[in-house]
Order: sequence, then structure tokens, then C-alpha cells
Amino acid sequence: MAPKKKSAPKVRNKTAKAPARKGGKAAKMPPRGKDTSSPSTDSSSNESARGLRVRMFRVGFGDFFLLTVPVAGGASEHVLIDCGVHAQDLGSIRDAVQQMANDCGSKLALVIMTHRHADHISGFASCSDIFSGFTVERVWMPWFEDPKNDKAMAFQASLTAMADNLSARFAARGGSDSPMLKDMVDNITGGMAAAGGGSKNQKALDVLHRGFKNEADHDYYKAGDQPILPKSLTDAGLSAQILGPPIDPKLISQMTKVNQQYLSDEIETDDEVVRPFPKAFCTDKNGYPTDAFRIYDDQTIIRLIDGAQPDVLAARAKAADNTLNNQSLVVLFSFRGRHLLFAGDAQWGNWENFLYGGAYGTPGHTELTKNAQSILGKIDFYKVGHHGSANATPKDAVAAMRLGCVGMCSTQIHAYNQVPREPLLDALRGRMEGQLARSDQVATQGTKAEKTAGELPDQFKIPATGELFIDYEFN
Repeated sequence: MAPKKKSAPKVRNKTAKAPARKGGKAAKMPPRGKDTSSPSTDSSSNESARGLRVRMFRVGFGDFFLLTVPVAGGASEHVLIDCGVHAQDLGSIRDAVQQMANDCGSKLALVIMTHRHADHISGFASCSDIFSGFTVERVWMPWFEDPKNDKAMAFQASLTAMADNLSARFAARGGSDSPMLKDMVDNITGGMAAAGGGSKNQKALDVLHRGFKNEADHDYYKAGDQPILPKSLTDAGLSAQILGPPIDPKLISQMTKVNQQYLSDEIETDDEVVRPFPKAFCTDKNGYPTDAFRIYDDQTIIRLIDGAQPDVLAARAKAADNTLNNQSLVVLFSFRGRHLLFAGDAQWGNWENFLYGGAYGTPGHTELTKNAQSILGKIDFYKVGHHGSANATPKDAVAAMRLGCVGMCSTQIHAYNQVPREPLLDALRGRMEGQLARSDQVATQGTKAEKTAGELPDQFKIPATGELFIDYEFN
């Protein structure tokens, strides 16, 4: 039996207080009750964007965003961007999906799956019964999900098989670091489904492909493609650009660039060290025993290799996890002179393609392109990449963002080491003049708002119940 439809909860403003930061400094906050977001520099439309709204649900460590677009006659169309949770699951995603179903009448103009990590798609599996009642016009996915692209399908199958193997080995090995590493690789598969075999992520993908009430149209995009929007959205005035992922495998493999990250003081560096091997394989002279270079028999060599496997496995787990992040679909929406950037979990290679037009440092790719400067210089909203991790919002991107834009970061402490990264969030708050919301600044049933996250800035709204989601509405 379908759950009884509930009316949309009343929404109230949340009073802002500037949270204290490291070093005794407080984040700069705008005056209470005043919307300080300056108009976009794009003068293509003087029509108000009133009614355009971004909603961020709190589910734990995952992404679940709903974009509401006003249309003629006072009605609205809706765009869902990801729906998932993995680490630190708060048990609220079913309530959140049901809330969305109630608010939009189980109708979505567009569903966007940025990439296939569990923390972005698991809700489609766990709430498949609710989604089966949704009508959906179009579904967008990155080109890696195109069933007609044999190379993409082979790549995804290989990555999933490796994740399954690593997950089993971490479970068998144990150790203090194994649970987090197992979580990392299980994020690729979602873990095993409770019934019917297969993985939870595969069930989520099945729902995205054929689990809605109707048969939706599917599109698979790469950077530079011209996307197809449902007519209801284009008629309302919404347009979109696809900024990522790139198709160059060399760029997809570029996970990080240290001098583009906001790091803690003790590990901040001005120059990235070029190393021939991953850090997991590196040590200094003190790491070698005095007899390191003696000749060993074959059994001793086998024993030594087996003993070194934990570091090797950890390196492989992190590489596999990052590879999926770099597949993220990156979308720029424009509506009546307002511009909203949703970056998924894009890491360095994905950003590198957008910011510099190719591999950074190669001829013609040493500075921000005019296109990147133009886009970032006029954005009004930024969905913070990869839950506020150090490797997903480059310094050059932050510096180019329009001063006074607004941001939302879906995150949860204690899910992964040093996420969210406070130096990054502080830099974003400065650029956004305090207009940055974190999902853990609102409570869920059974989970309080995170005290260390500080108070929610006044520009954002939460339900009268004080739970489940945060809204930002454009004036």
C-alpha cells in the first residue's frame, strides 16, 4: 500500500551565527535577514529567478539534491541530482525520498546520476518501491554508463570486479584500517543486495534504467556535449552545459594535484613533488633493514611479498575509488540570469579539463581558459564537490568564483579521514561571504545537527520541524 501523501512541511529561516574557526577567527557572515548575493553579471535576462530553489537533504555521507524550477501558471518542474548515502548512513534517506515524492507529486522532469558510487545512487535501490511510482521524462548519466559503448562497459565491469575482490580481501584480513578501506571499495558496488543476488549498486542502476513508472529517455554525456532538456524545462527558461567528464583516459586518471588543494598547515606545500611510484610504495632509508639487499630464497621472497600486501591493497582501493569520482557528470544550469554549478565528486583530471582545456602545464594549458573564467565568474550557486574533500575543489576554481555566490556541501563528519576539509570550507566561506550551508547543520529524526558545523547561515531555510533538508531560494 502506498504511504499516505503528506502535505509539504512549512519552512522557516534559520538564524545565523558565525562559527568560530581555527586560530580564533570567525567566518565572515552577512547581516541577518539580508540577502547579500549580488546579481549575476550575465545580463541576458532581467526577469526574476524567484521560485528557483535548491534543496539539500541530510542523509549522512552522500548526495541528494532537488532543483525546483518555476513554470507558467505558478506550477513547478523538478530535477533530481543524485540520491544516495553510504558511510555514516543516518537512516533518513527513505523519509527524504518520500518527502520528495509528496512535494513533486511523484513526477520528475529530469534525473541526473553524476556517477555510480553508492553514496550517490543507493537511494534508488533502497527506495525502489517509491521510485516505481515516479514518472520521469529524461535521465542523464556520464558517458561511462552508455551501454552502447563497449570500452566504457568493459572498464566499469573491470572496476567492479576489482572492488569485489578487494572488499573480500579486506574483510578477511581485518586490522584497524580495514573497515574504512572496505567501505571505500564497497562504495563502488554498494555491497551485496539482501535478496536476489547482485550488488546494491547494480540494483540502483537497474532502477535508473527501467525502474520508474514510465520508460524514460536516457542520455550519456561527456564534456562539451549539447544536452537535451525536457521541453517543460526549456519552456520555463532553463538551459544547461555539460562541463565534465572528459573523454581522455589520461585526464580521468589524474586524481589529485597537491598544490591545488586546501591542506592543513602542517602538510601545506607550495610545490608538488613528482614521484615515480605511489606514496604507498615509498619510504626513506630508515624503512630498510640492514640486510635489505641480501639475496633471498624464493620462499622468503613470497613471504615478504605477502607481508607487503596491505599497503598494496590500500593503494589499489584508493585508486579505484578515485577513478569513479573522476567520472562525475559536471553540469552548469542557467535560469533567468542565474547560474548553478553541480560538480558531483569530480577530482583533478575532470576539473583540469574544464579549467585549462587539457592537461595542466602542457603547451596552451597553463592558465584558466576564458570560458572557465567566464563561467566561474558569474556562478550564483556551487554544489561543493566530493563532500568537501581536499581533492575536489581546486584553488584556482575557488579564486575564480564570483564573490558572494552561494554554496551547499553535503557532508558528514567521521565518515572518512579529514572530510570535510576545514581549510577548504574556510576558503569557500570567504569567497561566498559566509553563504555556505552544510547538510549536517540540520537535524534528522534521531540525529541532531552537528555542533562543530556551526549555525546555518540566515540565507538558508529549514522546515518548521527543524529536520531533514535545507533550502536555498533565489530572489
